[in-house]
Amino acid sequence: MISFRFHLVSLTAVFLALGIGIAVGASVVDRATVDLLEDRLAGVENRLDATDTENAELRRQLAEWATFTEQARDQAVAGRLDGVPVLVIGVQGIDRGPVEAFRQTLNAADADLVGTVWFTSKMRLDKDEDAVALADLLGVAPRSGDVVRRNLVDLLVSELTGQTATGLVARLRDAAFVEFEAPAGAPVDPAALATGSTRFVVVSGGRAEVPNEQLAVPLATQLAEGARARVLAVEAGEDVSGAAPPEHAGVFVGPLRSGPAAPLLSSVDNLEDWRGRFSAVFALRDLGSAKVGHYGSGPGAVRLVPETAG
Repeated sequence: MISFRFHLVSLTAVFLALGIGIAVGASVVDRATVDLLEDRLAGVENRLDATDTENAELRRQLAEWATFTEQARDQAVAGRLDGVPVLVIGVQGIDRGPVEAFRQTLNAADADLVGTVWFTSKMRLDKDEDAVALADLLGVAPRSGDVVRRNLVDLLVSELTGQTATGLVARLRDAAFVEFEAPAGAPVDPAALATGSTRFVVVSGGRAEVPNEQLAVPLATQLAEGARARVLAVEAGEDVSGAAPPEHAGVFVGPLRSGPAAPLLSSVDNLEDWRGRFSAVFALRDLGSAKVGHYGSGPGAVRLVPETAG
């Protein structure tokens, strides 16, 4: 006869077996999962090690190229602009670092840098007395700042392209509408800056103290029409520090590349970089053969460097 004790022992044995089975099964699943995770972790660690090694090699190569560029950059442009007269025209407020570096590159290329004209914040003409003073200096009727500034652009282009000779730049300097920087050791009379062979570099950017659409863009456009294939518009894509926000990139050369002056001038949008200054030198050289192009990495650029670079 089967006793209650037998049933109790049997049930206990069954539950014990189930418990042991569950425990063993769970341990097997957990071990498999752990093994899988450990394998994946090892794979990730191996890939990270490989990536670190690759990055270290890329950093080494980049440092070598930076050293090569630093040591060879002057030789790369030496003599490319031998005796070519170049006048730089800029708007104050932009980062001067790329402009100064470019002027050094022009010297290395043996260009005849005749000077740099900087438009000051007075050219905003947001004060009535400034608009009246400029109108008087130009000999035009005092009107709104926009109208007087357009008169200024017309007369300045006429002066720089040799159609008139009134010493306008010198008078603008005396009235603090522009500042003039002569090349070191070679003072130049701002009353006689341009010749029929002078090539013009117009430089501005997002931080210009006078909005580009008011001054730099119309000046570059009209100068390109009056001195066809002798104008290079340049812009630094960012501050040398890398701090310029993205909206400041291409704000000057962009409208020129999409405007009526596009086939009449050349442009470079990365003057802050050695590659941009290199391109600018060869773009200026190509202007001597009436070849124009738009270079850099911004919207409207057709190449990073001119085809003739080399």
